[in-house]
Amino acid sequence: MEPQTKPSRLGLISAFAAVYIIWGSTYLGIKVAIQTIPPLLMSGVRYFIAGLAVYVISMATGAARPKLKHWKNTAIIGALLLLMGNGGVAMAETMIPSGIAALIVCSVPIWFALFGWLFFKKGKPGAKTIAGIILGFIGIIVLVGPGNLMPGGTGINLNGVIIITIGTVGWSMGSLFASRADLPTNHLTTTGMQMLCGGFLLIVAGLMKGEYNQFRWMEVSAHSLLAISYLIIFGSMVAFSAYSWLVRVASPGLVSTYAYVNPVIAVFLGWLFLHEAVDQYTIIGSAIIVGALILITWAKPIAIEEVPE
Repeated sequence: MEPQTKPSRLGLISAFAAVYIIWGSTYLGIKVAIQTIPPLLMSGVRYFIAGLAVYVISMATGAARPKLKHWKNTAIIGALLLLMGNGGVAMAETMIPSGIAALIVCSVPIWFALFGWLFFKKGKPGAKTIAGIILGFIGIIVLVGPGNLMPGGTGINLNGVIIITIGTVGWSMGSLFASRADLPTNHLTTTGMQMLCGGFLLIVAGLMKGEYNQFRWMEVSAHSLLAISYLIIFGSMVAFSAYSWLVRVASPGLVSTYAYVNPVIAVFLGWLFLHEAVDQYTIIGSAIIVGALILITWAKPIAIEEVPE
């Protein structure tokens, strides 16, 4: 793989803004989309359409055609990031509240640090990074609110917790693998291939699960169609493209901080559009999360990692 040119700070800031803000809104988008569209098929269609569009754009602008080994690596990444990661979130949100889903997803930085150290030679996390991770996790707990950990007094659906936890592990492993895999040098080509492979696998998984038998075109609501359109254009083509680029050029620990910021955005949008209550836990939790992000950034500033040849 040819070494990439060091990206500009403006490019990094723009990419992080897309991942932080847009992905925070996708919790709401997924929740609305799966109201009338099965979760795996919804996610599969979302990523396959977005991937096809991005791949066609890359080919039309003169990018080199990928090699077989590139397809193999992007298929692995698509399976880990999208089939396990995003598919797990979509499925879990049919079983557990979105706040609980956000709480579990915030464990991404922990898996990043652990797997990066054990399998990807990223080095042992420093004391400040560990402190930031713990502080961020505490902030998410406060944000969700202790009373919400047992919705309705009936407890949390164990299957939903297991599914989203497995998805979080898969997402972390896929991101770390992507930072070292042999991939096309053209970013759009790589992103399009990942979404094509992941979307295809999600559709296959949905069909194998029997979701097509539960799907009725005539019952799909306008809100769900609008939500999946938003997820395709902004959640996938814009934000996922930004994320797929960041994992190749920036510190994995810093990239993973989106897991702290996304729930804050999700709660704010819920308050703004769905009139969800914002209590003292929301305010305090958000402050703690911002503090954790500052601590992690202070411990390890935005680092441009060498891209393997």
